[in-house]
Amino acid sequence: MITVDEGSTSSSRGEKLHHESPSALRAGLVKDFPEITLLCSDAYLTAVLGVPNRTFEYARDEKIGKALAWRRTFNVEALRSRFRYDMEEGVLNLILANESGSANSFEPSPALLKLAKSRALRILPERDADGRVVLLAETQLVKWCEVTAEAFLQHHVLILEAAFDVIRNTPGASPESITLLVDASGPLQAPPIAALQGMAQLLQRAYPDRIHKICLGPVNFVVRSFYHVVANLLSKTSRDKITLVGVRPTLASLRPRSPSDAKSASSSVANQAKIRHDSESSTQSPPGIRGYDSEIAVSPPHCFFLGNVGRSTKIDDGGKVERVLSAED
Repeated sequence: MITVDEGSTSSSRGEKLHHESPSALRAGLVKDFPEITLLCSDAYLTAVLGVPNRTFEYARDEKIGKALAWRRTFNVEALRSRFRYDMEEGVLNLILANESGSANSFEPSPALLKLAKSRALRILPERDADGRVVLLAETQLVKWCEVTAEAFLQHHVLILEAAFDVIRNTPGASPESITLLVDASGPLQAPPIAALQGMAQLLQRAYPDRIHKICLGPVNFVVRSFYHVVANLLSKTSRDKITLVGVRPTLASLRPRSPSDAKSASSSVANQAKIRHDSESSTQSPPGIRGYDSEIAVSPPHCFFLGNVGRSTKIDDGGKVERVLSAED
């Protein structure tokens, strides 16, 4: 289940954040989570504390405290001990168990080993305009009939951790958050709902305030349906970090557009909408797909998405939809 609250406005929960310091936040957690000293810099903690309307207690307990607890539950350090990221090749190389130096050795699944060499998510050599580390995800490189949701999330954690290692190893050289480009061009297989839920949890629970912006494109009705599923699991603050574009996302996609560019883009979107409407009026939609509000699309078998899954939706193993869950984590 997914946490959707980004802050708290309750004055009873403590003083406003600008009256508190990163060192105070760290001191409040270091006894239970000594790893906070290595994982959370003053710059990062300042960013977490600086979210409008968020109290000190909320930042400490709900954001950083739960993120550190999540790392232990997910066994992140054992996972990291078995792989080393190759910056030149953009792949994860497996480290032999007897070389990892970890007492609690992690045994990767065949699905994770496939993803490790897929380049489906990698760190780009270039930075964005603000000097942030940039990740590129290529959805067409994920073969969902060979990959599990668990392996998919483990792969994302490994690449994210490699990106944050780059930031930690050069303190002050770049912002503490990263930019993510999601290239949805090419053949697109529908991910299982567990993978989408897991991605929302990574964004909000595991790595709070670590993602600066997500640029997703090129947008079509299938991509937009995926987006609506994930958006239902996110807070407004997290949703506002996602930008949909009509072309393959690049670093240029992140640059502010001039008024003339915006007018041209608006005209292009309007023309595409008219073409799509005319096309849909003259042809029958594929089974299970109805424009942007598709109920369910199955391709390939056992890989599906729900176009209008709400925050209270649960899907059982047989694919039956039950609206029984709350949005609380």
